[in-house]
Amino acid sequence: MRVMKIINTRSRDLIIDRFIANPGEAWCILGVNRSGIEAFFSLLAGENAETIAEKIDRPRNMGIVSFSRQQELFEKELEKDDTDFLDKIDAGTPAGSFLENPENHAEMIKAFGMTGSMTKGYRQLSTGQSRKLMLLAQITKGVSCLAVQAPYEGLDIHSCRELNKAFALLHQQGIGLFITVHNHGDIPDWCTHVCLVANGRLDLMGPVADIMPVLGKKMGQGSPDFQPFIQTIIEELIPDQNIRNGIGEKAGKNPVAKKEKKLSTELVRLKNGSAGYGGKNLFTNLNVRIHTGDHTLVTGPNGCGKSTLLQLITGDHPACYQNDLRIFGIQRGTGESIWELKKDMGIVSPDLHRNYFVPGNTLNCIISGLFDSIGLYQKYTLQDQEQARKWLDRTGLSQKGQTPFRNLSYPDQRLVLIARALIKMPRLLILDEPTQGLDELNRKAVLDFLEQVASKGLSTILYVSHRSDEHRDFFTSQIQF
Repeated sequence: MRVMKIINTRSRDLIIDRFIANPGEAWCILGVNRSGIEAFFSLLAGENAETIAEKIDRPRNMGIVSFSRQQELFEKELEKDDTDFLDKIDAGTPAGSFLENPENHAEMIKAFGMTGSMTKGYRQLSTGQSRKLMLLAQITKGVSCLAVQAPYEGLDIHSCRELNKAFALLHQQGIGLFITVHNHGDIPDWCTHVCLVANGRLDLMGPVADIMPVLGKKMGQGSPDFQPFIQTIIEELIPDQNIRNGIGEKAGKNPVAKKEKKLSTELVRLKNGSAGYGGKNLFTNLNVRIHTGDHTLVTGPNGCGKSTLLQLITGDHPACYQNDLRIFGIQRGTGESIWELKKDMGIVSPDLHRNYFVPGNTLNCIISGLFDSIGLYQKYTLQDQEQARKWLDRTGLSQKGQTPFRNLSYPDQRLVLIARALIKMPRLLILDEPTQGLDELNRKAVLDFLEQVASKGLSTILYVSHRSDEHRDFFTSQIQF
């Protein structure tokens, strides 16, 4: 690759005096949420239009893999979805069609663990698999340099190891690499240089051996953006009559809560369950029982069916009607309304995130959690609006209420979707990799808050994670695929 050079550059969120990357270097860009790291990646990708710069030289033939481009691809695939005109689910464009001359890149496809996925339709791929496909699509074009935004998000431990082998191979082949990470522990062994973005500036940069000894202390500074207080939440829930099953410290004084004690404590029961896509099952003979207080961790490799199981439970997969499945004690397929069931659910998932591309501001996105809709189409009260504003404050986004949701950075979108799920503190919190894209401080803050939610009995938590550092003691059971 040719030299990457950024000199005396100013944008709204970032100031760079000097950044130079030479041929043969592999860079890891590290930064917490709202540090300026998103703006830095936009500069690397040539996507930051609101920039004043003395000099920006980028390598020719540079490949870009980002959350925004992954979203664009997803929306294009949705436009081509012919499921409504077929007698089966349209699986989407075959994965192999996104690659140029895939037969010439068998070694790299194998290194990414994608050999068996080339004939799958795009919509059959898990979030992690679709990110690996985007990387392969760029590599097979013969790029000289590759910039990748948060490549490890959504990948299981094995896939992260395989991805690192693939990156190391690319580096050996002379391809320039720039990746961003939000967590100190995600810095890979193959990188030659590290750059820390902090407070809108490049704080540290240089060879790995020089930077790593001082990096840990720098990363430990600051406080998370996500800062809700559990006692405040409890006090707000009780007069609003949103606590279920007589839970919470003051629930005994709540007549609605007393009445709802009669509801079944069985939240989910799946008997000999099976589901998949394109006529191929991802799992079969799966038995799941979750009662109130059974906080459940779901683990397993990419593409094994974890998200599909959650979609069965939320009613977002058609196989929910073909299985022996009970939700809140109600048998699916007996004429029940999925919207009535979703009133008692709060959901965060990559699928919801991808599908939340309707127009609307950040405040309305949080309010929509009260109505379980993607977008806001119903009248809401001043009390609903005030609730949402409090959750904006708790995510550090009080000034972003009128900002279009899609104009937020990916990590901030994630925090907003977490707030959207928590605003009604439902009986069942269904969280599919909710901390994806968050830095260490915010990841810990979300898990600490959920631990308090569990200890106070405010909701029962069903949680999918690929990260071992998210396996907390409050999980009382585990579903392992």
